[in-house]
Order: sequence, then structure tokens, then C-alpha cells
Amino acid sequence: MQLPWKRAPRAALSGPLTVLVTMVAAVVLSFVAAAAVLHTESAAGAAVAYQESRLCQQSLATGYEMRGAEFTSVKSMLDTAHDEGAKNGFTDTIRAVYAPLGRVDYHGIAPYARFGYRDGAFDNLKVLQGGGRDGLWVPASFAQTAHVKLGDRGLGGQLPPVTAIYQDISDSATPEFWCTERPVVIVPPLSGDGTGPVIFTPSIDTLHHLVSEDTLLTATARYPVRPAPGTLAQARDLLTRSKHASRIVVAQFGNASFTATDAFDRPVVVAEQAQQKVRDSTLPLIAISLLVGLVGLAAVAVQWCQRRHTELRLLWTRGAGLPALGGRAALELAAPLVLGGALGLLLADLLRGWYAPAGALPDGSHRWAALLVAGIVIAGLLVITLTVALRCRGVFDATRRGAARRLARLPRYVPWELITAALAFLSWRRMVPRPTSPPQGHVLIEADPAGLAFPLLVVLTAALVAARLARLGLALAHRARWRWTAGHLALRRLAAARGAAVGVLVVGILAVGTLTVGSGIAGAQQDGLNSKAGMLVGANSTVRVSADTGVDPARLPANTTIVGISDEPGRTLLVIDPATFTQQAALDVQAADQLRGTLKALQEGDSRRALRVNRSLAGPQVPITFQDNVATVAYTASFPYIGTRPGYVVPRTAVKDLREIGRWEVWSSRPAAQLSQELDAAGIAHYSARTADTALDGLPFLTVTWTFTFVAALGLVLAVVAAVALVLAVEVRRRQNALSGALAVRMGLSRRTLVASHGLELGVLAVLATTTGLATGLITTGVSLPLFDPAPWLRPITSIPHMLPTVLTIYAVTACVVGLVCWTAVRSVRGARIGELIRVTT
Repeated sequence: MQLPWKRAPRAALSGPLTVLVTMVAAVVLSFVAAAAVLHTESAAGAAVAYQESRLCQQSLATGYEMRGAEFTSVKSMLDTAHDEGAKNGFTDTIRAVYAPLGRVDYHGIAPYARFGYRDGAFDNLKVLQGGGRDGLWVPASFAQTAHVKLGDRGLGGQLPPVTAIYQDISDSATPEFWCTERPVVIVPPLSGDGTGPVIFTPSIDTLHHLVSEDTLLTATARYPVRPAPGTLAQARDLLTRSKHASRIVVAQFGNASFTATDAFDRPVVVAEQAQQKVRDSTLPLIAISLLVGLVGLAAVAVQWCQRRHTELRLLWTRGAGLPALGGRAALELAAPLVLGGALGLLLADLLRGWYAPAGALPDGSHRWAALLVAGIVIAGLLVITLTVALRCRGVFDATRRGAARRLARLPRYVPWELITAALAFLSWRRMVPRPTSPPQGHVLIEADPAGLAFPLLVVLTAALVAARLARLGLALAHRARWRWTAGHLALRRLAAARGAAVGVLVVGILAVGTLTVGSGIAGAQQDGLNSKAGMLVGANSTVRVSADTGVDPARLPANTTIVGISDEPGRTLLVIDPATFTQQAALDVQAADQLRGTLKALQEGDSRRALRVNRSLAGPQVPITFQDNVATVAYTASFPYIGTRPGYVVPRTAVKDLREIGRWEVWSSRPAAQLSQELDAAGIAHYSARTADTALDGLPFLTVTWTFTFVAALGLVLAVVAAVALVLAVEVRRRQNALSGALAVRMGLSRRTLVASHGLELGVLAVLATTTGLATGLITTGVSLPLFDPAPWLRPITSIPHMLPTVLTIYAVTACVVGLVCWTAVRSVRGARIGELIRVTT
């Protein structure tokens, strides 16, 4: 004879629904636990990658620059930087030496230029003619001006021969290799005398021979980092090694002419802060999700006790203790629990690109996630064991039933909703009042982890309040006297399963509310970053052009507009072409149509009309620099490039002499690289390119986006839990409901009324949960978005994105789940055997 405990794993197959629900609960628990670890580490890696994208690749390690030094000092600094770098893991050092700017004579023509050398320069220049590496490489602009050809020797034959002519390094499309050398190697196309390109020599010694001994040189040393660090640990290691190397170099050469730059120091600190904020702000919801999952396992244990009631009573009467009975359940459900845990861990890894940013994971992340999942599985087994033991004591031990019931009722009297409401208020107070200008020493407002928890606490408070009201309402349900049979049956079934109904309601509100909050805030933050950056720059990309192009823009390519800018004390003046401006500028989406109409009226009316921006003076005779007077005929709170500063916008036709405009720019909705290519093809000189992608430090926006993307993922997980809870709530009372329903059918209850009663019972719960969650989520999102805006002084103000598809999808999925569960409940009634049910139930 086999003991019940020995055959417990095989006995689990007799209850496939219990096994399935246990596995789903384990998948949810392990997924949340593993995803929490992977999401936090991914956020750190993504923050590091984002910070690196805003820096030159050669600036990640400490860079050295020495100015105004003789050759011996320069050579000593470069050798020391190379040696110390090699000792600390930097196997490659890029050295550069530049001579002062001067006139270099070729054929009696002496344009400005400077001699220079940089390791790897010849490999990173585009050769137009020649290519020999034993002579000088001359830029095309210099060669054209001085009529230089291959083989020419400058300074009356004193210079080495020219062996290559290379394409000038562009300001708008600078290769990564030259990123740190931009001030030296790039000459703006419209610059005048006093600037010049670099004539590269094949070696440092060649450069030394071309200049006198007392010439004061400029030298730089950079450590290229390949590959760039992908994780926070790698970034810290790079920073540590870099500082160890720089300590020796700075100690030996530190003086007024020498500087060491640690451009990666602050970004690493910011990335660490971003990781901490993401972890701390999602921790409350993670804890709630894990608690809900464990409560779900407890509900599974209760349902298991009902299925095994006869066997448990027999074992109890034969002397089996409470730990043995609890262990019986743990042994039976251990296999699906472990299998669900492994599946949840696998899903968390496979779906990381869905709920987490695309950041590299440090070594050991999966190990920590697996350990946490193992702990969750053990905790689940303990919950099942303890729940079954307490349930058996309450059912079989008559002497302790009263104490057990009083203990179970104790949490109901704790005002949980008041506690969470107080926490939500404190979280809200951390976010208000919002500043109207950037804090001292900062560009944007950093997110507060405690403040980021505000919308989640509000959703939790709403769920707890709804649970309290639902419990009170169902407690009074016996007083209701409905003539509508379906409604009366539905209400009585809800009242009989009050605990399960309230549990489904709470989880449903949490699921829908967090999903709405997460998707709404994450989408709004990304939209806010894009729109604010575009408004700050003026368009997706801009470049400066000459006054000649500003006066006659006929050669400009399509999808561009010409804009004149005059920054004056206390105000900014823009000269635009209304016919093309609205198609290319970054307009405030909320006021785009109104602004288009205003600019159209500005173009069609009197030429001396102006658009007033924000607090600028209004009147029929407003003096401006390049026009005697203009009349302000319209007003806008913000405008591209001007923002919310005082200013005026006038059409080109209002300016008497367009050459009086101090600065001209070309704005385009296209990427900066494409704009530069089209301008180059049209032969239009341009420089100082700006793009919306790099105008703002997007990490404060991205931190909020990453946080609430994960919140939305947890909302979906909770939605799965809510669906499983609904199935479990029906399954726990399946025999009772089937017996009562079958008896009612025997007494004349129609099929239509039976279906309506079950549909009403489940539909009321689903509609209440969905509607309450959506209403709370949308309202909380609208309140929270201005609080989470890292740049509230920039327009447009962050607002709720288009949420109608999300709302309709949630209602559609809810209807499908309710319909499926309702169908199974009705099916169990219609296929019930009354005699068997009476025997089992009694």
C-alpha cells in the first residue's frame, strides 16, 4: 500500500484545472520577480548607452590636452600618457600635435593653415587625389585656393611634397574619429581670415622638422575605448582605470597649459541615479504583484482543500498532523509550481525587449534572477503548506474555529485605503510645486522615485476603496428583494462568494489602472521629449547659412524653409516665410491648426504685421530693429525656437532690407544628415548644424518612460492574474453553483435566465473593475503628467496621448474573458448530476 504522500505528485493529474492555475500563478510570480531584476539592470545599461551616445567615443576615458608648449614637453607628455594608459588597460593611444595657425605659401599664394599630425589620420580622411603616405596631405579647400597639385613643395621647395589632397572635414557630418578634434580640424565654411585647415604630416618627427624649436605647439592624447562599456559595472571599471592613469599624468604635467578632462565621470553618476530611480519607483508595484500572486496560490490551496476534502478528513481522523496535511498539498503542487517558475524565468528573458529598454545586462544578472525565482517558488510552497494547514485546522478542529475566524477577520478592520491615500498625498507633495525655470546647475528636473509612485498609490487606493464598498454592499445583499430572477440569483451568488468577488475586483482594478497609467505616462513622456526638443531647436534639424542665401533662398532644396533670427536683449525676432514655415517647423501639436491659420492671415494681410509671442509688448506701432514699426495682430503663448520668451514673428515681406538680419538658418523636418547632403548638392555653404535628437538631455524623460513601460507590463501581468482569479472564483464554488443551478433548472428556471444570471454576476465584477480602473488610471495620468515633466518651462506641456484604442481593447478583452468564464459556468450547470453533487457536497 502506498502512502498518500508518496503518490501525491501523480495524484495532481486528477485535477488538471488546479495544476493549470498553479502553473499560471507560478509563471506570473516568477516572471515578475525575474523581470524586476532584468528590467533594473537593462535600465542601467540603457542609461550608460544613452550617455555614451551623447559623447565622443574617444572622450569616454580621460583625455589630455597641452597648449603653448615646446616640442620636448609635448613629446614627454604624449609618451607618459601612452605608458600610463598601457599600464591601466588602454592598449591604444591616439596622439596628436598641431602647430600654430599661419600662412603657408604655395605658388606665391599664402592662405591660412596649420601643420598637424594625428595617429591614424590618413586612415580617416577621404582622399580625392593621390594617397601616398610619405608626404603632406592638403585639404581640398586649401588646394583650390593656392592652386596646389600633387608633388608641389611649398615655401619655395622647403616643404615635403604633397602626396594627397583630402576632402575637408565637414561640420555637419564629422566622422567619429575627429569628434574630439573639431575645434582644430574643422573650419566653418563662412569664416573669414584667422582660421584655416590642417595640413597633415606623415609623422611627429616630420612635423618637428617643419617648425622651429621655440614654436609653441598644441598636443592631445586620447584613449579609444573599443568596445564601449555596455553595463554600469563596465562603465565604473573604465572610469576607475582612467582615473588611475590620469593621476600620474596630471601629477607630472599639471600646470596652466595642461588639462585633463573626465567627460565620462558625470554620465556614470547619472546612469547610477537612473537605475536607482527605476528600481525604487517600481518596487511598490512589484511587491504588490508578488503579494497578489502569493494570495492567488493561497486561493489555489483553498480550492485544493475542497477537492481533497474527503481524503484530508480521513487522514485527519487517522492522526495526520497539520504539517503533514500541508505537506501533502505541497508535494502534489510542487511539480507545476517548479515548472511554472522555470517557464516564467524563461519568458522574462525572452520578453525583455518588450518590458525593458534595450540595455546590456551585466554578468550575473540571470543568476540573480534565477535565485530570486527559486526563492519565490519556495515561498509559494510555504504559502500552500501554511494555507492548507490553517484551512484544515479551521475545518476539522472545532475547538479553534472561532479563533481562526476572528484572526482571519482582523485585517478587514485595518483602514488600508487611508494608509495608501496618506502615502499618495505625501508622494504628491514631493512633486509640487513645480519650478518655472531650470534648477541652479541643472538643465532639467530629475525624477523623484517617491514622486513616481504617486499614480500607483492612487490606483491602489481606488482599488481598496472599491473593495471596502463592495464588501459592505454584498454584506447587505440579503436585504435586497428583486423581482428580476436573473439579477437576484447573480446577487446571491456574489454575496455567497463575497471574499472571492472582492479579490477579483481588487486585482482587476489594479490591473486595468496600472496598465492605463503605465501606457499613458510612458507614451506621453516619449512624445513630450520629441516635441519639446523640436520646439527648442525650431525644427527637426537646422543649419546656419550665409546672408546671401537668406536674401535669395531660391536654390534651397524642397522640404526646407529659411528663417532669419535676431536675438536682442529681452526679446527674440524671427523672420519667416509663412508659405513654407508651417510644413518644416516643429509646431505645438495642441495649437498647430490655430498657428497655421494665424500665419496664413499674417501672410495675406498688410506687410507690416507681426505675431506677438508671450509677454512681448502689443500695439499698432511696435518698433523693431530691421523695420520702423509693426502692428501686432495676433498672439501666441509659445513659438518654435522662441519658446515662451518674449518675441515677435514677422513675414519676410515686412523687412525692408533682409541683409540687416544678423543670422540666417535653414530649417527642415528631415534628418540633419539628409539636409546637409541636399545643401551640399545644391552648392550652399552651411555650418553649425543642430538636431532635435541631441537638443535635450533625454535621460530624465527616458527614466520615466522606462519606469512606466514596466508598470504597463506589470499591469498586463495583473490582468492575467485577474482572469485566473475569475476562473478560480468560479471553480472554487463550482459544485455549489452547479447544484443550485441544476435544482433551479429542475424547478423551471429557463436557460435564458440561467445564462443571464451568470453573465450578470461575472459582468458586474468585470465592468466595475474595468471602469473603475480606467477612470482612475486616466484621471491619475492627467494629474501626474505635469508633475513628471522634466522641463515644464518648455512647450508644449505634456498631455495625455490618444488612449481610445487602449480603452476599447481593454473592454473587448474583458468581454471575451467574461464570456468564456460564463460559458464554462453554464456548461457545468447543464451537465451536472444532482445526485452525485449532493453526495460530494454533503
